[in-house]
Amino acid sequence: MFNKNKKLQYVIKTVPSESTLPLQNLLNEMSADGWELYSMNEVESDEGFQFNCIFVKDCDDSNSFDDVVNISAFKSQMEKMLSAKLTPYETCRDIQAKIREQKKKIAKIKAQLELEDAGSSQRKTLNDKMSAGLKELENLQQNLIRAISPDAMFSALSLEKFSIHLNEEILEFVSPDNEADLLSETVKIRQKLADDLGYVIPKIVFQDDEMLAPYEFSINVRGLSVLNSFVYPKHLMFFQDDVNIKTKKKEYFYDTDVITGKKIIWIPEEKTKDFWEKGLTPSEYIARAVEFVAIKYIDELFDYDDVNKYIEIVQEKNPYLVENIIPDFVSIAELRYILVSLMREKVSIKDIVYVFEKINDFSDEASKEALLDKIRFSLARYIGARYANIEGTIQGLEMSEKTLASVFDSAEDSDNIVRVDGSKIEKIALKLLKFAKENNLDNIILSVPIEIRHMVFIVLSQYINTLTVLAQEEVTNYYNFEVIGEV
Repeated sequence: MFNKNKKLQYVIKTVPSESTLPLQNLLNEMSADGWELYSMNEVESDEGFQFNCIFVKDCDDSNSFDDVVNISAFKSQMEKMLSAKLTPYETCRDIQAKIREQKKKIAKIKAQLELEDAGSSQRKTLNDKMSAGLKELENLQQNLIRAISPDAMFSALSLEKFSIHLNEEILEFVSPDNEADLLSETVKIRQKLADDLGYVIPKIVFQDDEMLAPYEFSINVRGLSVLNSFVYPKHLMFFQDDVNIKTKKKEYFYDTDVITGKKIIWIPEEKTKDFWEKGLTPSEYIARAVEFVAIKYIDELFDYDDVNKYIEIVQEKNPYLVENIIPDFVSIAELRYILVSLMREKVSIKDIVYVFEKINDFSDEASKEALLDKIRFSLARYIGARYANIEGTIQGLEMSEKTLASVFDSAEDSDNIVRVDGSKIEKIALKLLKFAKENNLDNIILSVPIEIRHMVFIVLSQYINTLTVLAQEEVTNYYNFEVIGEV
Protein backbone atom coordinates (compact mmCIF):
# COMPACT_ATOMS: atom_id res chain seq x y z
CA MET A 1 0.00 0.00 0.00
CA PHE A 2 1.33 3.48 -0.86
CA ASN A 3 2.26 5.90 1.90
CA LYS A 4 -0.33 8.71 2.08
CA ASN A 5 2.10 10.91 4.01
CA LYS A 6 4.48 11.06 1.07
CA LYS A 7 4.07 12.93 -2.18
CA LEU A 8 2.22 10.81 -4.71
CA GLN A 9 2.65 10.45 -8.45
CA TYR A 10 0.07 9.33 -10.96
CA VAL A 11 0.25 7.91 -14.45
CA ILE A 12 -2.44 7.14 -17.05
CA LYS A 13 -2.32 4.04 -19.23
CA THR A 14 -4.80 3.00 -21.90
CA VAL A 15 -5.57 -0.41 -23.38
CA PRO A 16 -8.29 -1.62 -25.78
CA SER A 17 -11.35 -2.97 -23.96
CA GLU A 18 -12.45 -5.48 -26.59
CA SER A 19 -10.39 -8.18 -24.83
CA THR A 20 -9.43 -8.60 -21.17
CA LEU A 21 -5.98 -10.00 -21.94
CA PRO A 22 -4.28 -6.62 -22.66
CA LEU A 23 -5.76 -5.30 -19.42
CA GLN A 24 -4.45 -8.27 -17.44
CA ASN A 25 -1.01 -7.83 -18.94
CA LEU A 26 -1.02 -4.11 -18.13
CA LEU A 27 -2.05 -4.71 -14.50
CA ASN A 28 0.68 -7.32 -14.07
CA GLU A 29 3.30 -5.10 -15.67
CA MET A 30 2.42 -2.03 -13.58
CA SER A 31 2.23 -4.07 -10.39
CA ALA A 32 5.71 -5.42 -11.05
CA ASP A 33 6.95 -1.81 -11.28
CA GLY A 34 5.36 -0.86 -7.94
CA TRP A 35 2.23 0.89 -9.25
CA GLU A 36 -1.23 0.39 -7.72
CA LEU A 37 -4.49 0.82 -9.63
CA TYR A 38 -6.17 4.08 -8.55
CA SER A 39 -9.20 4.05 -10.87
CA MET A 40 -10.36 2.53 -14.15
CA ASN A 41 -13.00 3.77 -16.61
CA GLU A 42 -14.17 2.48 -19.96
CA VAL A 43 -14.52 5.35 -22.45
CA GLU A 44 -15.12 5.80 -26.16
CA SER A 45 -12.38 7.50 -28.15
CA ASP A 46 -11.52 8.00 -31.82
CA GLU A 47 -9.74 4.64 -31.60
CA GLY A 48 -12.78 2.77 -30.26
CA PHE A 49 -13.62 1.69 -26.72
CA GLN A 50 -10.71 1.53 -24.30
CA PHE A 51 -9.87 1.33 -20.60
CA ASN A 52 -8.34 4.46 -19.07
CA CYS A 53 -6.40 3.25 -16.04
CA ILE A 54 -4.90 5.60 -13.46
CA PHE A 55 -2.06 4.19 -11.37
CA VAL A 56 -0.51 5.68 -8.24
CA LYS A 57 2.61 5.13 -6.15
CA ASP A 58 4.87 7.00 -3.76
CA CYS A 59 6.90 9.66 -5.54
CA ASP A 60 10.59 8.93 -6.01
CA ASP A 61 12.32 12.29 -6.38
CA SER A 62 15.26 10.65 -8.10
CA ASN A 63 13.11 9.62 -11.06
CA SER A 64 11.25 11.76 -13.56
CA PHE A 65 8.26 10.72 -15.61
CA ASP A 66 7.03 12.50 -18.71
CA ASP A 67 3.47 11.27 -18.24
CA VAL A 68 3.07 11.83 -14.49
CA VAL A 69 0.21 14.16 -13.52
CA ASN A 70 0.82 16.86 -10.93
CA ILE A 71 -1.14 16.15 -7.75
CA SER A 72 -2.39 19.76 -7.51
CA ALA A 73 -5.96 20.07 -8.84
CA PHE A 74 -5.70 16.38 -9.68
CA LYS A 75 -9.33 15.50 -10.16
CA SER A 76 -10.26 18.37 -12.46
CA GLN A 77 -7.11 18.00 -14.52
CA MET A 78 -7.58 14.24 -14.74
CA GLU A 79 -11.16 14.62 -15.93
CA LYS A 80 -9.97 17.00 -18.62
CA MET A 81 -7.30 14.55 -19.77
CA LEU A 82 -9.79 11.72 -19.98
CA SER A 83 -12.35 13.73 -21.93
CA ALA A 84 -10.22 16.06 -24.05
CA LYS A 85 -10.52 15.71 -27.82
CA LEU A 86 -7.15 15.85 -29.55
CA THR A 87 -6.48 17.73 -32.77
CA PRO A 88 -5.57 15.58 -35.83
CA TYR A 89 -1.91 16.58 -35.34
CA GLU A 90 -1.98 15.66 -31.64
CA THR A 91 -3.76 12.40 -32.42
CA CYS A 92 -1.12 11.47 -34.98
CA ARG A 93 1.75 12.25 -32.57
CA ASP A 94 -0.02 10.36 -29.78
CA ILE A 95 -0.50 7.23 -31.90
CA GLN A 96 3.10 7.35 -33.10
CA ALA A 97 4.30 7.53 -29.49
CA LYS A 98 2.09 4.56 -28.57
CA ILE A 99 3.46 2.56 -31.51
CA ARG A 100 7.04 3.21 -30.39
CA GLU A 101 6.17 2.21 -26.82
CA GLN A 102 4.37 -0.91 -28.02
CA LYS A 103 7.34 -1.99 -30.14
CA LYS A 104 9.59 -1.65 -27.09
CA LYS A 105 7.21 -3.85 -25.09
CA ILE A 106 7.20 -6.48 -27.85
CA ALA A 107 11.00 -6.41 -28.04
CA LYS A 108 11.18 -6.88 -24.25
CA ILE A 109 8.81 -9.88 -24.41
CA LYS A 110 10.81 -11.34 -27.30
CA ALA A 111 14.03 -11.06 -25.29
CA GLN A 112 12.37 -12.84 -22.35
CA LEU A 113 11.12 -15.62 -24.65
CA GLU A 114 14.62 -16.29 -25.93
CA LEU A 115 15.75 -16.97 -22.36
CA GLU A 116 12.95 -19.46 -21.61
CA ASP A 117 13.10 -23.20 -22.28
CA ALA A 118 10.69 -24.68 -24.82
CA GLY A 119 8.65 -26.54 -22.18
CA SER A 120 8.60 -23.74 -19.64
CA SER A 121 5.20 -22.73 -18.19
CA GLN A 122 6.31 -19.10 -18.28
CA ARG A 123 6.84 -19.41 -22.03
CA LYS A 124 3.09 -19.91 -22.63
CA THR A 125 2.33 -16.75 -20.61
CA LEU A 126 4.91 -14.83 -22.61
CA ASN A 127 3.48 -16.16 -25.89
CA ASP A 128 0.03 -14.91 -24.86
CA LYS A 129 1.50 -11.51 -24.01
CA MET A 130 3.33 -11.46 -27.36
CA SER A 131 0.12 -12.30 -29.25
CA ALA A 132 -1.83 -9.58 -27.44
CA GLY A 133 1.00 -7.11 -27.96
CA LEU A 134 1.16 -7.77 -31.71
CA LYS A 135 -2.61 -7.39 -32.01
CA GLU A 136 -2.49 -4.09 -30.15
CA LEU A 137 0.34 -2.92 -32.41
CA GLU A 138 -1.73 -3.80 -35.48
CA ASN A 139 -4.67 -1.80 -34.08
CA LEU A 140 -2.42 1.19 -33.47
CA GLN A 141 -1.07 1.02 -37.02
CA GLN A 142 -4.62 0.96 -38.40
CA ASN A 143 -5.49 3.95 -36.21
CA LEU A 144 -2.48 5.79 -37.61
CA ILE A 145 -3.64 5.11 -41.17
CA ARG A 146 -7.04 6.60 -40.31
CA ALA A 147 -5.44 9.57 -38.54
CA ILE A 148 -3.32 10.58 -41.55
CA SER A 149 -6.18 10.13 -44.01
CA PRO A 150 -7.63 13.40 -45.44
CA ASP A 151 -11.10 11.99 -44.76
CA ALA A 152 -10.58 12.90 -41.10
CA MET A 153 -10.15 16.55 -42.09
CA PHE A 154 -13.33 16.58 -44.19
CA SER A 155 -15.32 15.12 -41.30
CA ALA A 156 -14.08 17.97 -39.09
CA LEU A 157 -15.32 20.72 -41.45
CA SER A 158 -18.21 21.74 -39.24
CA LEU A 159 -18.99 23.64 -36.05
CA GLU A 160 -21.56 23.11 -33.36
CA LYS A 161 -24.45 25.46 -34.08
CA PHE A 162 -25.38 26.00 -30.46
CA SER A 163 -23.15 25.32 -27.45
CA ILE A 164 -22.92 26.30 -23.80
CA HIS A 165 -19.44 26.52 -22.29
CA LEU A 166 -19.11 26.16 -18.53
CA ASN A 167 -16.28 26.84 -16.12
CA GLU A 168 -15.41 23.79 -14.01
CA GLU A 169 -16.97 25.36 -10.88
CA ILE A 170 -20.43 25.12 -12.49
CA LEU A 171 -20.08 21.83 -14.39
CA GLU A 172 -22.23 20.24 -11.70
CA PHE A 173 -25.28 21.79 -13.39
CA VAL A 174 -24.99 19.26 -16.24
CA SER A 175 -23.68 16.32 -14.21
CA PRO A 176 -26.06 13.33 -13.89
CA ASP A 177 -24.66 12.85 -10.38
CA ASN A 178 -26.04 16.27 -9.38
CA GLU A 179 -29.57 16.04 -10.86
CA ALA A 180 -28.36 17.88 -14.02
CA ASP A 181 -31.07 20.51 -13.65
CA LEU A 182 -29.61 22.65 -16.45
CA LEU A 183 -30.37 19.87 -18.94
CA SER A 184 -34.03 19.80 -17.93
CA GLU A 185 -34.23 23.61 -17.99
CA THR A 186 -32.97 23.75 -21.59
CA VAL A 187 -35.53 21.11 -22.58
CA LYS A 188 -38.17 23.29 -20.92
CA ILE A 189 -37.05 26.30 -23.00
CA ARG A 190 -37.12 24.25 -26.20
CA GLN A 191 -40.69 23.19 -25.42
CA LYS A 192 -41.67 26.78 -24.57
CA LEU A 193 -40.37 28.17 -27.87
CA ALA A 194 -42.00 25.33 -29.80
CA ASP A 195 -45.35 26.06 -28.13
CA ASP A 196 -45.13 29.86 -28.36
CA LEU A 197 -43.44 30.39 -31.74
CA GLY A 198 -43.40 27.05 -33.50
CA TYR A 199 -39.60 27.31 -33.33
CA VAL A 200 -37.56 24.24 -32.41
CA ILE A 201 -34.09 25.30 -31.32
CA PRO A 202 -31.21 23.07 -32.44
CA LYS A 203 -29.27 20.59 -30.34
CA ILE A 204 -27.36 22.22 -27.49
CA VAL A 205 -23.86 20.93 -26.73
CA PHE A 206 -22.38 21.45 -23.26
CA GLN A 207 -18.61 21.88 -23.03
CA ASP A 208 -16.06 22.36 -20.26
CA ASP A 209 -14.02 25.52 -20.91
CA GLU A 210 -10.97 26.14 -18.74
CA MET A 211 -10.45 29.57 -20.36
CA LEU A 212 -13.52 30.95 -18.60
CA ALA A 213 -13.28 32.74 -15.26
CA PRO A 214 -14.63 31.02 -12.12
CA TYR A 215 -18.44 30.64 -12.27
CA GLU A 216 -18.57 32.03 -15.82
CA PHE A 217 -20.57 30.57 -18.69
CA SER A 218 -20.56 31.40 -22.37
CA ILE A 219 -23.16 30.71 -25.05
CA ASN A 220 -21.64 30.15 -28.48
CA VAL A 221 -23.31 30.25 -31.89
CA ARG A 222 -21.35 28.51 -34.66
CA GLY A 223 -18.12 28.63 -32.68
CA LEU A 224 -18.25 32.28 -31.58
CA SER A 225 -19.26 33.53 -28.14
CA VAL A 226 -22.37 35.74 -28.25
CA LEU A 227 -23.15 35.99 -24.53
CA ASN A 228 -21.06 35.71 -21.36
CA SER A 229 -22.22 35.97 -17.78
CA PHE A 230 -21.79 34.50 -14.29
CA VAL A 231 -23.90 32.24 -12.08
CA TYR A 232 -23.29 31.13 -8.51
CA PRO A 233 -24.21 27.71 -7.07
CA LYS A 234 -26.58 27.72 -4.07
CA HIS A 235 -27.54 31.34 -4.81
CA LEU A 236 -30.66 32.88 -6.36
CA MET A 237 -30.70 35.83 -8.76
CA PHE A 238 -32.89 38.87 -8.06
CA PHE A 239 -33.22 42.20 -9.83
CA GLN A 240 -31.89 44.82 -7.44
CA ASP A 241 -34.98 47.03 -7.83
CA ASP A 242 -37.25 44.14 -6.80
CA VAL A 243 -35.59 43.32 -3.48
CA ASN A 244 -34.67 46.88 -2.46
CA ILE A 245 -31.46 45.91 -0.67
CA LYS A 246 -29.49 49.07 0.05
CA THR A 247 -26.48 47.70 1.95
CA LYS A 248 -23.87 45.64 0.14
CA LYS A 249 -22.94 42.35 1.79
CA LYS A 250 -19.80 40.32 1.16
CA GLU A 251 -21.70 37.03 0.74
CA TYR A 252 -23.77 38.55 -2.09
CA PHE A 253 -22.61 38.78 -5.71
CA TYR A 254 -23.46 41.93 -7.69
CA ASP A 255 -23.68 42.04 -11.48
CA THR A 256 -25.55 43.49 -14.47
CA ASP A 257 -28.08 41.40 -16.38
CA VAL A 258 -26.80 40.94 -19.93
CA ILE A 259 -30.32 40.94 -21.41
CA THR A 260 -32.04 43.88 -19.74
CA GLY A 261 -29.04 45.86 -18.51
CA LYS A 262 -30.58 45.98 -15.03
CA LYS A 263 -28.58 45.55 -11.81
CA ILE A 264 -28.88 42.07 -10.28
CA ILE A 265 -27.88 40.43 -7.00
CA TRP A 266 -27.04 36.78 -6.31
CA ILE A 267 -28.20 35.98 -2.76
CA PRO A 268 -27.53 32.72 -0.83
CA GLU A 269 -30.61 30.48 -0.96
CA GLU A 270 -30.94 30.20 2.81
CA LYS A 271 -31.32 33.99 3.10
CA THR A 272 -34.24 34.18 0.62
CA LYS A 273 -36.84 32.01 2.37
CA ASP A 274 -38.92 35.01 3.50
CA PHE A 275 -38.70 36.93 0.20
CA TRP A 276 -41.90 37.78 -1.68
CA GLU A 277 -40.05 37.69 -4.97
CA LYS A 278 -39.00 34.34 -6.35
CA GLY A 279 -35.45 34.46 -7.63
CA LEU A 280 -33.91 32.51 -10.49
CA THR A 281 -31.67 29.52 -9.85
CA PRO A 282 -28.35 29.40 -11.76
CA SER A 283 -29.80 26.85 -14.19
CA GLU A 284 -32.92 28.97 -14.76
CA TYR A 285 -30.74 32.02 -15.39
CA ILE A 286 -28.65 30.16 -17.99
CA ALA A 287 -31.82 28.77 -19.62
CA ARG A 288 -33.24 32.31 -19.80
CA ALA A 289 -30.05 33.36 -21.62
CA VAL A 290 -30.45 30.39 -23.98
CA GLU A 291 -33.97 31.56 -24.90
CA PHE A 292 -32.69 35.08 -25.55
CA VAL A 293 -29.81 33.89 -27.76
CA ALA A 294 -32.01 31.41 -29.64
CA ILE A 295 -34.25 34.28 -30.79
CA LYS A 296 -31.71 37.08 -31.21
CA TYR A 297 -29.39 34.91 -33.33
CA ILE A 298 -32.06 32.91 -35.12
CA ASP A 299 -30.72 34.04 -38.50
CA GLU A 300 -27.53 32.04 -37.77
CA LEU A 301 -29.26 29.07 -36.14
CA PHE A 302 -32.22 28.51 -38.46
CA ASP A 303 -30.79 26.90 -41.61
CA TYR A 304 -32.11 25.31 -44.80
CA ASP A 305 -32.52 21.91 -43.13
CA ASP A 306 -34.96 23.55 -40.73
CA VAL A 307 -36.83 25.19 -43.62
CA ASN A 308 -37.20 21.80 -45.29
CA LYS A 309 -38.79 20.35 -42.14
CA TYR A 310 -41.51 23.02 -42.24
CA ILE A 311 -42.00 22.44 -45.97
CA GLU A 312 -42.45 18.71 -45.31
CA ILE A 313 -45.16 19.46 -42.72
CA VAL A 314 -47.08 21.62 -45.21
CA GLN A 315 -46.46 19.13 -48.04
CA GLU A 316 -48.10 16.41 -45.98
CA LYS A 317 -51.17 18.51 -45.10
CA ASN A 318 -51.63 20.61 -48.24
CA PRO A 319 -49.26 19.72 -51.10
CA TYR A 320 -50.92 22.27 -53.38
CA LEU A 321 -49.46 25.16 -51.36
CA VAL A 322 -45.90 23.92 -51.69
CA GLU A 323 -46.25 23.12 -55.39
CA ASN A 324 -47.84 26.49 -56.13
CA ILE A 325 -45.44 28.64 -54.11
CA ILE A 326 -41.99 27.02 -54.41
CA PRO A 327 -39.98 27.92 -56.40
CA ASP A 328 -42.10 29.91 -58.89
CA PHE A 329 -43.19 32.68 -56.50
CA VAL A 330 -40.96 32.25 -53.45
CA SER A 331 -37.49 30.71 -53.39
CA ILE A 332 -36.21 28.63 -50.48
CA ALA A 333 -33.97 31.55 -49.49
CA GLU A 334 -36.91 33.98 -49.48
CA LEU A 335 -39.02 31.53 -47.48
CA ARG A 336 -36.25 31.22 -44.91
CA TYR A 337 -36.02 35.03 -44.71
CA ILE A 338 -39.76 35.34 -44.07
CA LEU A 339 -39.86 32.64 -41.38
CA VAL A 340 -36.75 33.98 -39.63
CA SER A 341 -38.08 37.56 -39.73
CA LEU A 342 -41.36 36.51 -38.15
CA MET A 343 -39.81 34.44 -35.36
CA ARG A 344 -37.08 37.02 -34.69
CA GLU A 345 -39.89 39.40 -33.66
CA LYS A 346 -41.72 36.67 -31.73
CA VAL A 347 -44.47 36.13 -34.30
CA SER A 348 -45.57 32.51 -34.11
CA ILE A 349 -45.34 30.23 -37.15
CA LYS A 350 -46.75 27.27 -35.25
CA ASP A 351 -49.73 27.22 -37.62
CA ILE A 352 -47.30 26.84 -40.51
CA VAL A 353 -49.98 25.78 -43.01
CA TYR A 354 -51.83 29.06 -42.39
CA VAL A 355 -48.57 31.00 -42.86
CA PHE A 356 -48.07 29.25 -46.20
CA GLU A 357 -51.64 30.11 -47.17
CA LYS A 358 -50.90 33.79 -46.55
CA ILE A 359 -47.67 33.53 -48.55
CA ASN A 360 -49.70 32.06 -51.38
CA ASP A 361 -52.31 34.84 -51.11
CA PHE A 362 -49.67 37.58 -51.44
CA SER A 363 -47.13 35.80 -53.63
CA ASP A 364 -47.53 38.41 -56.40
CA GLU A 365 -45.81 41.06 -54.25
CA ALA A 366 -42.72 42.45 -55.93
CA SER A 367 -40.39 42.32 -52.91
CA LYS A 368 -39.97 40.05 -49.92
CA GLU A 369 -40.25 43.11 -47.63
CA ALA A 370 -43.68 43.92 -49.04
CA LEU A 371 -44.63 40.24 -48.75
CA LEU A 372 -43.49 40.21 -45.10
CA ASP A 373 -45.58 43.32 -44.35
CA LYS A 374 -48.69 41.74 -45.88
CA ILE A 375 -48.19 38.50 -43.94
CA ARG A 376 -47.76 40.40 -40.67
CA PHE A 377 -50.86 42.46 -41.43
CA SER A 378 -52.88 39.28 -41.90
CA LEU A 379 -51.51 37.99 -38.57
CA ALA A 380 -52.11 41.31 -36.77
CA ARG A 381 -54.77 39.94 -34.43
CA TYR A 382 -52.39 37.25 -33.19
CA ILE A 383 -49.44 39.64 -32.97
CA GLY A 384 -51.35 42.17 -30.89
CA ALA A 385 -52.75 39.54 -28.53
CA ARG A 386 -49.26 39.09 -27.05
CA TYR A 387 -49.11 42.74 -25.92
CA ALA A 388 -52.74 43.77 -25.26
CA ASN A 389 -54.20 43.94 -21.75
CA ILE A 390 -57.55 42.41 -20.80
CA GLU A 391 -59.32 45.54 -22.07
CA GLY A 392 -57.81 45.14 -25.54
CA THR A 393 -55.42 48.06 -25.16
CA ILE A 394 -51.75 48.10 -26.12
CA GLN A 395 -49.64 50.70 -24.34
CA GLY A 396 -46.56 51.98 -26.09
CA LEU A 397 -44.55 54.85 -27.45
CA GLU A 398 -44.96 56.64 -30.74
CA MET A 399 -42.32 58.06 -33.03
CA SER A 400 -42.95 61.77 -33.57
CA GLU A 401 -43.30 63.40 -36.98
CA LYS A 402 -40.13 65.38 -36.27
CA THR A 403 -38.12 62.21 -35.59
CA LEU A 404 -39.53 60.48 -38.65
CA ALA A 405 -38.60 63.43 -40.86
CA SER A 406 -35.10 63.85 -39.46
CA VAL A 407 -34.06 60.20 -39.23
CA PHE A 408 -35.98 58.25 -41.84
CA ASP A 409 -35.90 59.97 -45.21
CA SER A 410 -37.75 58.21 -48.02
CA ALA A 411 -36.28 58.97 -51.40
CA GLU A 412 -38.72 60.06 -54.08
CA ASP A 413 -37.53 57.78 -56.82
CA SER A 414 -38.64 54.58 -58.44
CA ASP A 415 -36.58 52.42 -56.07
CA ASN A 416 -38.34 53.83 -52.98
CA ILE A 417 -35.13 53.62 -50.95
CA VAL A 418 -35.39 54.38 -47.24
CA ARG A 419 -32.36 56.25 -45.95
CA VAL A 420 -31.45 56.12 -42.26
CA ASP A 421 -29.41 58.74 -40.44
CA GLY A 422 -27.21 56.40 -38.39
CA SER A 423 -25.81 59.17 -36.17
CA LYS A 424 -29.27 59.75 -34.67
CA ILE A 425 -30.30 56.12 -34.13
CA GLU A 426 -28.28 55.71 -30.92
CA LYS A 427 -29.83 58.88 -29.46
CA ILE A 428 -33.31 57.48 -30.09
CA ALA A 429 -32.33 54.18 -28.47
CA LEU A 430 -30.99 55.97 -25.39
CA LYS A 431 -34.23 57.97 -25.08
CA LEU A 432 -36.27 54.77 -25.26
CA LEU A 433 -34.11 53.05 -22.64
CA LYS A 434 -34.33 56.08 -20.35
CA PHE A 435 -38.13 56.13 -20.68
CA ALA A 436 -38.31 52.40 -19.93
CA LYS A 437 -36.16 52.79 -16.81
CA GLU A 438 -38.14 55.77 -15.50
CA ASN A 439 -41.45 53.96 -16.04
CA ASN A 440 -40.21 50.50 -14.99
CA LEU A 441 -41.04 48.89 -18.36
CA ASP A 442 -39.68 45.39 -19.05
CA ASN A 443 -40.56 45.59 -22.74
CA ILE A 444 -40.51 48.68 -24.96
CA ILE A 445 -43.34 48.85 -27.53
CA LEU A 446 -42.91 51.38 -30.33
CA SER A 447 -45.47 52.26 -33.01
CA VAL A 448 -44.27 53.46 -36.45
CA PRO A 449 -45.62 53.59 -40.04
CA ILE A 450 -45.73 50.21 -41.73
CA GLU A 451 -43.32 51.13 -44.54
CA ILE A 452 -40.40 51.59 -42.11
CA ARG A 453 -41.48 49.19 -39.34
CA HIS A 454 -39.04 46.38 -40.15
CA MET A 455 -36.11 48.73 -40.67
CA VAL A 456 -36.80 50.50 -37.36
CA PHE A 457 -36.74 47.16 -35.58
CA ILE A 458 -33.49 46.08 -37.25
CA VAL A 459 -31.57 49.27 -36.41
CA LEU A 460 -32.92 49.80 -32.88
CA SER A 461 -32.69 46.16 -31.80
CA GLN A 462 -28.92 46.53 -32.07
CA TYR A 463 -29.16 48.72 -28.95
CA ILE A 464 -32.29 47.43 -27.20
CA ASN A 465 -32.80 43.74 -26.44
CA THR A 466 -36.37 44.09 -25.16
CA LEU A 467 -37.93 45.94 -28.10
CA THR A 468 -41.18 45.39 -29.98
CA VAL A 469 -41.94 47.49 -33.06
CA LEU A 470 -45.54 47.45 -34.30
CA ALA A 471 -46.93 49.08 -37.41
CA GLN A 472 -49.76 51.51 -36.76
CA GLU A 473 -51.85 49.61 -39.31
CA GLU A 474 -51.27 46.31 -37.45
CA VAL A 475 -52.73 47.66 -34.22
CA THR A 476 -55.67 49.93 -35.03
CA ASN A 477 -57.87 47.32 -36.72
CA TYR A 478 -58.11 45.05 -33.68
CA TYR A 479 -56.82 46.89 -30.62
CA ASN A 480 -56.67 50.34 -29.06
CA PHE A 481 -53.19 51.80 -28.97
CA GLU A 482 -52.60 54.05 -25.97
CA VAL A 483 -49.67 56.41 -26.47
CA ILE A 484 -47.75 56.70 -23.18
CA GLY A 485 -44.80 58.59 -24.62
CA GLU A 486 -43.20 60.04 -27.72
CA VAL A 487 -39.68 59.85 -29.03
